[in-house]
Amino acid sequence: MSSFKHIFFDLDHTLWDFERNSRECLVEIFNEFRLDNLGIETAETFTGTFLTINYQLWNLLDTRVITHEELRRRRFGEALAQLGATVSEDRSLEMNEFFLQALPSKQHLIPGGKEILDYLSPNYALHIISNGFHEVQLRKMKSSGIHDYFREIVTNEVANARKPEKAIFDFALNAAGATTDNSIMIGDNIEADVNGALNAGLACVYFNPDSNPSPYESHLEVKSLDELREIL
Repeated sequence: MSSFKHIFFDLDHTLWDFERNSRECLVEIFNEFRLDNLGIETAETFTGTFLTINYQLWNLLDTRVITHEELRRRRFGEALAQLGATVSEDRSLEMNEFFLQALPSKQHLIPGGKEILDYLSPNYALHIISNGFHEVQLRKMKSSGIHDYFREIVTNEVANARKPEKAIFDFALNAAGATTDNSIMIGDNIEADVNGALNAGLACVYFNPDSNPSPYESHLEVKSLDELREIL
């Protein structure tokens, strides 16, 4: 076992399989809202476009260019507009509400997620640091059966700060009774998780299944969650 006592995990894309769960939910939206009647030929076309738009908007949110409210208001309308379809803002918000209600009920984890938590939990205090909506993140964790592994669940709404800002890491450390010396962060986002943790003085593991290049040197890296056994 390492000298660390506290492990802080990101949730989406690191433990909870956001893309797979989102795709299932978006197919339901495609069918429920009859998007084929708007000229969108397949659910796959819709889901791919939405996930790209959503990722771009979350990057703007993480850098405080837009607000949560703007993200919720814009993402479905902009995805449909890119596919040549037009809906009212009210209709777009209906889709967003369906998404927020259905998505957290999905249960798919990143491969090896449950197993690595079983491996780590006897020896470490496990915590979450997430930029997601607090109640939504809690529901995701409960639906997928991982909620009870974690002592502190820190979101931007709780900390009043967002990754990569140092303040959210400081808040999480204080809430957990942890220090930078005995803690490590694990996440998939090179800026929010890795750069944020490094700037806060935390050791960090970059979960990088796609082998994306990293501009930072002072972090560890794994392609699968199972590889954490070699570090922790």
